[in-house]
Amino acid sequence: GMTRQNIRTLFVFETGLLSGLALLVGMGVGLVIFQLLSALFASIMEFPFTLSAYSVQGILLTLAVSIGLFLLSSLASLRYLKKATVSELPKEEAAEQTQRYLVFWCMISAVLLAGFIGCLAVTYRNLMAAFDGENGVELLLWLVIDLVMVFLVHFSFSRTLAGMLLRNKKLKNNSTNTVVLRSLSGKITVNALLIGALATLLVFAVCMSNLALSEKIYSENVISKDCPYDVMAMSDQSETFETHMDAGKEIVERFSPITDELDYRLYSTEETTLSRHVAGFEKMEWTDKYMSLTQFNGLLIDCGYEPIQLENQYLMCTNIMEISNANFSDVTVTLNGITCTWAGNSTVYPEFTQTWFYFIVPDEALEKMPVSDICTAYTLENSRIDAVALVDALDSFCEAENGLDYRVREYYRLYQYTTAGTLMIGTLYVATVFVCMALAILSVKTLSTLDEERRRFAVLYRLGVDVKMQKATLRRQIGVFFAMPFVLPMLMTIPVGLIFGEVYEVWGFAGLGGQRAMETAVWIAFAVAGIYALYFVITYRIACSHVICYDSRNWEILS
Repeated sequence: GMTRQNIRTLFVFETGLLSGLALLVGMGVGLVIFQLLSALFASIMEFPFTLSAYSVQGILLTLAVSIGLFLLSSLASLRYLKKATVSELPKEEAAEQTQRYLVFWCMISAVLLAGFIGCLAVTYRNLMAAFDGENGVELLLWLVIDLVMVFLVHFSFSRTLAGMLLRNKKLKNNSTNTVVLRSLSGKITVNALLIGALATLLVFAVCMSNLALSEKIYSENVISKDCPYDVMAMSDQSETFETHMDAGKEIVERFSPITDELDYRLYSTEETTLSRHVAGFEKMEWTDKYMSLTQFNGLLIDCGYEPIQLENQYLMCTNIMEISNANFSDVTVTLNGITCTWAGNSTVYPEFTQTWFYFIVPDEALEKMPVSDICTAYTLENSRIDAVALVDALDSFCEAENGLDYRVREYYRLYQYTTAGTLMIGTLYVATVFVCMALAILSVKTLSTLDEERRRFAVLYRLGVDVKMQKATLRRQIGVFFAMPFVLPMLMTIPVGLIFGEVYEVWGFAGLGGQRAMETAVWIAFAVAGIYALYFVITYRIACSHVICYDSRNWEILS
């Protein structure tokens, strides 16, 4: 006896109530997740945790977007209710024939998979080119294409796999597999779209998580390279350098006792035999500066690096990528009667000196060569000092004393972590949102078909399928849908880890950086897999309570 207007009004109030409750719960959970992410960020960055302030503008924007989406979806639904007839409502969608055009979908899947692999290769090439200074716009375009390819590959493979499994009579006739396969293939287009969307969201979340934690690794490596000791001082060789260094040392000791002190030197004859071959920097008028092989190896061993070997050779050390490309293959230098040839350039080692570049030569080549710079590295008892105050005190001291400069490791750490924090917290939050979106899609898929599944499992019970076999069938049915969009995102952790390892090589973080990139990728894969498995268990338990037929009283749902 209800009029069409009554139905539309009822619909608006019901959906409005559900949307309002969802908005309140979602915002509450989101605010809690934000604090948890802030705590995680503080823990990773080794900052003291304090409750983060909420943005009023962000909350108002969330309300506005949610209300806008509700209004748009309501208008679309009301338009349908205005035209729909009663006879159309009870009609069920016809099951799709997945075995038709199977060869076509197999070919499409193979082409898309090959295209996806090709896109990854092109993306990697553009990534490496971006580090060489080329335009990164093309790289962003290829990243978007990769995500689109992930969706298309999963869409096509979902259609192909369902048809192939249904053609396997042995598999189809084993136990209750027919029920599982029919459930998957009955609405294969909708299921394939959902699987593609899930896979895309999970791949994006995995990549964003790797980017966030790799930023942490990058920051640690930058700090270790820029300032390998707690405090580093460098002074030119002057008559008063000892007095200056002692005064600076007293300032450092006000903030923390010094537990170890390491002195080393640079030597120079004020010549430009090697420096003038650094293309593009001729106007800088740099002079050649050298460090002895023994002192350099001592610093390397102290910082956890392997020592190097040089036989009448010189090695240029720099952390400037433009300078590292300098070619000295035709340049020899004669020092103390020893002629040294070029052994290459290195950007791997820490910045032990505050110079653009310097050369490592055998000890014998530096005998009787004048000292140009005195370097001192301090290890503090308490590395977590008031870095800002120490830097201010040292800067004031250095302004009055020419030729003296300091670096403070804790100051570098605070600066680098603060800079990295914006990217890290943003990517972690986006990754969390995308994982939640993927789980929301799974919720919609599972809960929207519970009534249909109850009827199907009631039929199974009448055919003699006991509770144990029903649960096994339901577990396989949900497990197949969960697994299909999950495999590729987890496999993507391997190339993502390898790519970030290569990026660390480009940045000069060889060895340990690449290993940590793979470890990070594996841990993220385990974390996502754990969340996914937990959600699978929860979904399965909810479905069991609504679907499994335990006795004949459930037969009434068939009528």
